[in-house]
Amino acid sequence: MPDFAPVAALCRVCLSAAVLASALLLPQWAVAAQWKWRDAQGVTHYSDQPPPASIPARDILQRPAQTAAAAAPGAPAASHPAGPTELEKKIAEKNKAEQAAQEQAKRQQQQAQALVDQQNCLQAQQQLRVIDSGQRLTQIDAQGQRVFLDDAQRAAERARVSALIAQYCH
Repeated sequence: MPDFAPVAALCRVCLSAAVLASALLLPQWAVAAQWKWRDAQGVTHYSDQPPPASIPARDILQRPAQTAAAAAPGAPAASHPAGPTELEKKIAEKNKAEQAAQEQAKRQQQQAQALVDQQNCLQAQQQLRVIDSGQRLTQIDAQGQRVFLDDAQRAAERARVSALIAQYCH
């Protein structure tokens, strides 16, 4: 008795490949089929070409998303321009929502940066008050020792803090 198992396995592989190929081609066909109409017998047709001129406008169920000026001459769509489809409306709503979310995020980022700038401004103003108070200022040197600032160092520190105030205090 012959063994048909290899033939059956090959048939399953071929069938799977055919199903996969048709699934991959289906979206391309769906994109190309932009026209949908019903003929006199009630049969629904899909095509990338406009329906025959004998099909009344009420039986045209779907038109391509294009302007009336771009439609083929003599096509029914020339007299009835198609409005935006549901998909186009949803895409536009999604884009609008994404844009609003981006604008909101930008506003929040600007508010956070304004708060940081305000805090930096207050700190710089406090540092300037300390420098201008006349009390002796110290810094820690590289060896970890406290060193008093002389007049030149104090003036340089005042200039640095003044630049910070100019940057952060708007």
